[in-house]
Amino acid sequence: MFVAKDPKFTVRSKWLDIEILCCGIFLTLALVGGKARAGITEKAIDQDIEARQLQILKRQSRNPYPKSGFWHYENLATGTYWLNENNHKADAALLDAQEKYYLKEKDEFHWHAYLLERIYFLYSSQSEYFPGRMSDAAEKAVLEMLWDWSSENCNRQLASLDRVWWVWGSENHHLQAWVSFWGAAQIFKNHPDYKNKKYSDGSTPSQLAKAFDRYFKKFLSERAMEGLLVEVASPTYAKYSLNTLYNIADFADDPVLKERASMFLDLYWADWSIEQINSIRGGSRHRCYPGNSSNVEAPNRGQSWLLFGIGIKSPHPGDICAATTFWRPSPVVVALATDWNGRGKYAYVTKRPGLDARNASKSKQFKIGARKAFGTYNLDPNGGSIRRYSWCTPDFVMGMTMVAPIPWERWSRISSQNRWNGIIFSGSDTARIFTRRFKPEKGSVYNAEWGVQNKGVMILQRLRDAKSATGQRIWFSKSLKRVKVDGWVFVEAPNAYAAVRIVNGTGRWNVDLSAEHHEGRGKTDLGEWLDLDDPFSPIVFEVASKENFSGFKAFQENILSNVLTLKGARCDYESLFYKTKLSLFTNAKHTPLVDGSPVNFTPRKTYDSPFIQQEEKITIKYLDMEEVYDFENSK
Repeated sequence: MFVAKDPKFTVRSKWLDIEILCCGIFLTLALVGGKARAGITEKAIDQDIEARQLQILKRQSRNPYPKSGFWHYENLATGTYWLNENNHKADAALLDAQEKYYLKEKDEFHWHAYLLERIYFLYSSQSEYFPGRMSDAAEKAVLEMLWDWSSENCNRQLASLDRVWWVWGSENHHLQAWVSFWGAAQIFKNHPDYKNKKYSDGSTPSQLAKAFDRYFKKFLSERAMEGLLVEVASPTYAKYSLNTLYNIADFADDPVLKERASMFLDLYWADWSIEQINSIRGGSRHRCYPGNSSNVEAPNRGQSWLLFGIGIKSPHPGDICAATTFWRPSPVVVALATDWNGRGKYAYVTKRPGLDARNASKSKQFKIGARKAFGTYNLDPNGGSIRRYSWCTPDFVMGMTMVAPIPWERWSRISSQNRWNGIIFSGSDTARIFTRRFKPEKGSVYNAEWGVQNKGVMILQRLRDAKSATGQRIWFSKSLKRVKVDGWVFVEAPNAYAAVRIVNGTGRWNVDLSAEHHEGRGKTDLGEWLDLDDPFSPIVFEVASKENFSGFKAFQENILSNVLTLKGARCDYESLFYKTKLSLFTNAKHTPLVDGSPVNFTPRKTYDSPFIQQEEKITIKYLDMEEVYDFENSK
């Protein structure tokens, strides 16, 4: 692996050597390609990941977040051991965590186990990285917690290869628990005090370590080829799922598994990169709660700051693995992430998993601890019925999850819960327009709407077959200039214009209320709602860059000259600027049309854009750089 001498990142590893080699090649290409490419190269080379990681780790050592609780002690220990200063405080933190919180939170221990495993992998007497920074007592405490929890809850059935599409509870819960099972078995298989012990089903640590290696090799391969994760772009949950995977990329001793984890992370960040503007990811979101998650937040901004220098400094425990990872993104991914102004205008069409292979919401397999309310989702491995479409420009990103109008029970709830469709604009972190239903008294909204999009034009409509949905509303950020003309709401953003039209009836403006936010929290002064009088009316959106028009008035005149009709159940809208005609059937009995052709909700390619393409292999490319990933035949 590598030899660690100094906590302040002066160590060299094979991963850093590879990074330097790649950047050297990258620099050569840039010199050939001219000044513009050289500028992108400098950003890719001068990543300063180590320095940014160190900022977070110093913060965690000296002022750990949160102020109390299990995570407080874990983050304190992670940062303090890394700095190799006052290690006795980190030892005391882990002992306190065991004494004060383990038994209380044993049924929620999957939130913590993989973090404790990272501490053990990095700092224990058995570590290949910073060995011996933990005291014997602290090491013993971590081992006792991991064994008590995993030996009781883990078994070979959970690593069955025919269950890689089963999800326990939700995607982020599943990955936290399963990666924790994987990590515990890796630790115990070589530990003299544990390697001969037996799990509750009679398995040895070595047997389970091999089983979970096989499981994750298949899991990562199939998820990569079929659309990555289900909780797409969730501001709340995506960070937890991603956080776990750095453990596999860093600590797997199976070379194929290690490679697949690294490729998966590259693909995840490439997928993120081509939909974001300055770290604000556009496109549709799944499991995006009402309130701050919808109005102001964006997924993975803490980790994107660590890896690419764009985003926010985050001390959140959901980002702490990225703060200590040795994994590095490929130069092509770095270039995609940092050059959002240079990528141009393009469509990104993907097929995402989300259909349930059966009605698994009532099943109760895989009970872990007292989590008896957690059943499993049995996802359809072939996906289908989701065409996730994003129109990406340097000035805005418009996106929606285009779905077939099927009963809500057909979807896994982690796919259909609180889907977010709308537009983000450059120039402001909060500049966005999107649709939302009223917050239910209890729970969330599922399978709320459908629609059709082509380029910067879309029609959305609330589905009648939605669960827990009431009303339909449109959010407008206060950072956007807004005027109303002939039934259209026209919006001026820093670098784009937008137009919104309620097709049937009108709407009423309302302020934002904390009661409409998830858990009643978050800012309420960021925007206003336009509530539809007819919640099932189609809504037309069109957005274009300012550079295409002489001014705001010219954009308005262009929109007002477009043809919009609602005849019976058919709504047609024709955009002169984009030269496209969209048709949506409000009774949801016919497939929407784009320029007269039915939408294919199950595209042939899982990824289809100028920068990510999928055939038998997945190709990521930008400028003169290219990575080709073969998840089926890793070597």
